Amino acid sequence: MAAAQNVSPAQAVKRLVQDALFAVEAQGAGDEGREDVDALLARRLLRSLQEEAERAGPVTDEELRTVTERRWLDFDRPEGFRTVHAVVRVPEGADAAMVEKARGVAEELRRVIGPAQERARQTKAPTPLPGRRATDAAADEFMAAAGTVAKQGLEVVIQTLPPVSASGRVLSLEPQQLDATFSRAVSALNERGDIAPIISSPFGLHVVMLLERIPAAMIPQNERRDMIREEVMTERARKAHLLLLNELRRRKVSVVDNVDAVLALVRVEP
Repeated sequence: MAAAQNVSPAQAVKRLVQDALFAVEAQGAGDEGREDVDALLARRLLRSLQEEAERAGPVTDEELRTVTERRWLDFDRPEGFRTVHAVVRVPEGADAAMVEKARGVAEELRRVIGPAQERARQTKAPTPLPGRRATDAAADEFMAAAGTVAKQGLEVVIQTLPPVSASGRVLSLEPQQLDATFSRAVSALNERGDIAPIISSPFGLHVVMLLERIPAAMIPQNERRDMIREEVMTERARKAHLLLLNELRRRKVSVVDNVDAVLALVRVEP
């Protein structure tokens, strides 16, 4: 037992004695005691599966790739650019006169946001608090100024945007992609308050101001492998547990899951 569980002989003896005493007490406790014994056995099974996962060896390249894809914001996040913009929507099939009118609105938008640029230069990007949306005075001033421009019958959308990488991938858990032309232009902005030249995309003509550059988070593979080891071992054990349950059910063996024990294989994300 000591060798199988990778513990000292003294620890192995202590566990055996504890289990024996627990079983003796439980046997005299009727059905309730039987449930306690079942729970103990279930926990022992799960611990055995965990130990088997450990013996299977270090984190593989495939396991590293899978976890990195799932937690790319923690381990493999590119530099991001948080912006506020106003886009003048150009109707599909618009003639040259309509396009010119839309550009005139965009140029006026760019002109009136000067004070927002100054505010951005004088302030720092706010730090978001858990569970609360951080307000940014520069973004608010941009949107207020843009809202004063006459739209001339065109649709104008004014909003802040989530951080986006130069490739267009939005830095969020939900898979989102912004237009590549827009994202490349945004990534050329250097400092808070920088305003891009008018950007043309399939959505229209954008007037954009940079609010924040978010540094990349690229964890080296060796460090990443160490950081995810516990997570991978738990995942291996969980898969082995599911395979075992499925096989028992396939044989039509009655299986009663012990919730408390199974929770030992549930990873709680921070």
